[in-house]
Amino acid sequence: MPSDTRRDSFLKAVEARKHSMYRVALMMLRHPADAEDAVSDAVEITWRRLHSIRDLEALPAYLLKSTINAAHKALRGWKRESTMEHLEALLPSTHPETPVWMYLGGMKEKYSLPLLLRFSEGMSDQEIAGILNVPRGTIASRLSRGLKMLKQELEREEKGRG
Repeated sequence: MPSDTRRDSFLKAVEARKHSMYRVALMMLRHPADAEDAVSDAVEITWRRLHSIRDLEALPAYLLKSTINAAHKALRGWKRESTMEHLEALLPSTHPETPVWMYLGGMKEKYSLPLLLRFSEGMSDQEIAGILNVPRGTIASRLSRGLKMLKQELEREEKGRG
């Protein structure tokens, strides 16, 4: 059983990151129930490994990384490609009119995840690099390329309306 300090730190980190964890899982998995399962798995895994985490300040990032890993595990288990057939699941209830979420859902994960973590969670390149286990320069490149692709899609959408 973890000490009271570790338990309290864990509970605070889960409370601080639960919405972020859900958004990341939902973007990856496309279905609310699957996203909830991935978050639950991530919380459980982090709880079981709490005794081995040296830096309690890193718990919020650890939870996000665990969520990404749980979502990847679910995707591998499905042995299928993500599709856009359940696009509605991507649209947060607070932003149903925002086409950006739709386009993020259609992008490759290597571009959409960094964009989501940067603009939804306000994370730095270094924080994103740590969570995704890639060099900071790779994150900067993916953010730049992802923004360019997003801009092109939005411009196409705008031309289609006009």
